[in-house]
Amino acid sequence: MKRNYLILLLLLVVVVAGGIFYKNFETGSASRPGASERASYSRIVSLSPSNTEILFALDLGDRVVGVTRFCKYPPEAQEKAEVGGYLDPNYEAVAVLEPDLVIVLPEYEKVMGYLRELGLKYLIVHNRTVSEIIGTINVIGAECGVEKRARELVAQIEARKNEIAERTRHLARPGVIVSIGRTVGSGTLKEVYLAGKNTFYDELITLAGGRNLYESKNVPYPLVSAEGLLHLNPEIILELVPDLDTRETTEEIVLKDWQRVPRIDAVRNRRVYVLAGDYVAIPGPRIILLLEDMARAIHPEVDWSF
Repeated sequence: MKRNYLILLLLLVVVVAGGIFYKNFETGSASRPGASERASYSRIVSLSPSNTEILFALDLGDRVVGVTRFCKYPPEAQEKAEVGGYLDPNYEAVAVLEPDLVIVLPEYEKVMGYLRELGLKYLIVHNRTVSEIIGTINVIGAECGVEKRARELVAQIEARKNEIAERTRHLARPGVIVSIGRTVGSGTLKEVYLAGKNTFYDELITLAGGRNLYESKNVPYPLVSAEGLLHLNPEIILELVPDLDTRETTEEIVLKDWQRVPRIDAVRNRRVYVLAGDYVAIPGPRIILLLEDMARAIHPEVDWSF
């Protein structure tokens, strides 16, 4: 059965766009908790996969009591109570867990209003850009009293990121597009959602030694027609399919759709790559894996052994 994985990508990626990096810690009262109170959080609810991954990467998994149904990594996260999804959180399920901290994205205005009514504390974090993702690790670490572990994790990510950027610094920068959503396996290629400017994907393309061909800053994730793709004429196409292993399709089927536009350089030169790890749609600590995947695809001539 043909399925459109656009919904998954939009839920996990597009919803994070917008806003400033870190807004004030807000609670149902006017006071901000002190350091000792923050460090004592023991019943945390995460309302996004990216923040769930950060919590577990900071060794805070034992304090997490609730996650969304999209929180699949690490596997231990699936053992936690489910509190709904991105756009349809189950307020009652959240309340029953009696959390002392709920971590949210800025788009959850309705959720935050509900949390305020209950007097539940919540932390707003952003993950639109690479710097915001890294900053969120430090913010959550500070709020939960694990600043040292957060610094260690950030240092590891920064070191790998900087090494990749250095290896590609003086290389030619081919034109790249990142497809984040379309109907797969239809035998046609009518419309594709691309990663535009002001997104973490755009930053990763640059770090990996490429050049994002979609340059408009007006829409972070534009919908482009086949004609538009031909006009862009990328040298490299990176197709993100985070749920490939659970779908009734194959990499070959995904690639075959692109044969409908054979005049595109990337198609003609067989430089369309399917990136299928579940992490490709989650702006969390594992973005470094996506960066490595991109670098290998864009510059296969480089020795990428680490």
